[in-house]
Amino acid sequence: MAEITKSELARLLDVSPSAVGKAIRTGRIAEAVVMKANGREMINKELALTLWARNTLQKPPSADGTSRQPAAVAMAQPAAPAAVSPKQLQAYIKSLPEDHIPALNDSRARREHYQAEKARLEALHGRGELVPTDDVRREASRLARQVRDRLLIIPSRIAAMLATMQDQEEVRQLVQGEIEMALKGLADA
Repeated sequence: MAEITKSELARLLDVSPSAVGKAIRTGRIAEAVVMKANGREMINKELALTLWARNTLQKPPSADGTSRQPAAVAMAQPAAPAAVSPKQLQAYIKSLPEDHIPALNDSRARREHYQAEKARLEALHGRGELVPTDDVRREASRLARQVRDRLLIIPSRIAAMLATMQDQEEVRQLVQGEIEMALKGLADA
């Protein structure tokens, strides 16, 4: 276990010593602090680099596409997780204890993903490509009532004509014609 001072860690991370102090005070790398017998605080180098990578928002890439984070942090970062399905993510989240707090970068990445998804859904709704479920149910219910009403009125409209008919084929043609007329009326409406 290599132990270094706060100043040495700051140089490795390419940040100010006060940034290291703040990370310790806020608990982002507090686990890496080692108290010596003489009362001096030292830092466990490997643990500090790992905690810094996991709990600190990383600098975005520079304009030329190169990473702006120090090599020491890049080496300490775990490999990027493989893509997971929403069901796998839900199962993972449900398996976590109530008091589990994910790493800062994981939480921010998750928040960004959901904000982007929310914006996408709002854009689809704005273009009329996405409709609320209640509106669809209401419209389906209205159409089902119209179909029911048009079909239920057929017997009362043709009962007198059916009573006078003797030929089975004429009866079939009359009933079929009425049904087709009711359905055409629904299609035109």
